[in-house]
Amino acid sequence: MSEQSKCCKFFQGEAWACFFLRMWIGMRLMFAGLTKFLGKNEEGGWSFDPENAQYTMSNITATMEANTAIPKFMLDQYSTVLPWALLLVGASVMLGFFTRISLFLAGALVLSLSFGLMLLPDDTAAVERGVEIIVVGLALMTVKNNVGAVDNLIGMAFSKDDEEEA
Repeated sequence: MSEQSKCCKFFQGEAWACFFLRMWIGMRLMFAGLTKFLGKNEEGGWSFDPENAQYTMSNITATMEANTAIPKFMLDQYSTVLPWALLLVGASVMLGFFTRISLFLAGALVLSLSFGLMLLPDDTAAVERGVEIIVVGLALMTVKNNVGAVDNLIGMAFSKDDEEEA
């Protein structure tokens, strides 16, 4: 790819659409995961505490157990993995690291959340997850124009220069 075509790709609307969608999806997932871990410390500040995630997720699990037919052992396993998955997938999407795979995993996470929410009597939050699924789908549709991603840096590092080919 010539330097001119790389430059032009950077200024395409589709490239920025992918970038902004990736940033929103990544922030949404990361902050959803981060809020599970954050707790107030004795000084009144916020601290990252895995025990707080267990407490937060146990409350969510109790609600799901009381209102759905999902077995407790499945809820317990899901609640252990979910906060970490949200953080890791969110960071990966934002950085653009294995972008297609990261976006696929983001969609799978949102879909799994939707499944549980649809089983609750008041499932309006499932509609919000549906909007997030649409956003992930749009990001996947624009990923061929991905800019500002670790994937691009890796691609540039391993691509042949025009001078080497001559």
